[in-house]
Amino acid sequence: MKTLMRPVSTLLLFLSLGLLGVPAAQAQQQGQQTQRQMQQMKQMQDHMQRMTQLMQRTQQLSQQMQQRMQQTQTKQQRQQMQQMQRMGEHLHAMAGQMKNAMEQSQTLMQNQELMRTREMERDMERLRKHLSGMTTQMEESVQLMEQMTNRIQARVSMKDNN
Repeated sequence: MKTLMRPVSTLLLFLSLGLLGVPAAQAQQQGQQTQRQMQQMKQMQDHMQRMTQLMQRTQQLSQQMQQRMQQTQTKQQRQQMQQMQRMGEHLHAMAGQMKNAMEQSQTLMQNQELMRTREMERDMERLRKHLSGMTTQMEESVQLMEQMTNRIQARVSMKDNN
């Protein structure tokens, strides 16, 4: 009888430890998920900050083009600068729309009930990566616009000096 009790008590001990381990594993998994979500939200905040900076840069470019347009002598130069100004305004509007999309997706990411499913978490991760790529493309577009603006300004300055 004593020998039979020992395996039963050992079995009960292992079962109780196993049952205690399940909540600990769930807590660990939940903690990892929360950590991933926090990391994703931080990345989205970083992207929104980059988009705000892009909006400021495009606004400055548009203002510079407006000033240069008023200073130029020829109609052709004014038209070129006006086109650049319009492109800057367009990029500014796109950056604003992207920032709004990022804010909305971040709001969704904060919804714990919504983010419980793996599928939704995967989709939100794909969206975050896509928005990240778009942010990089937008930065490249703004850099190209700055280069083009500088070239136009250099050309105008050369013509004005001659």
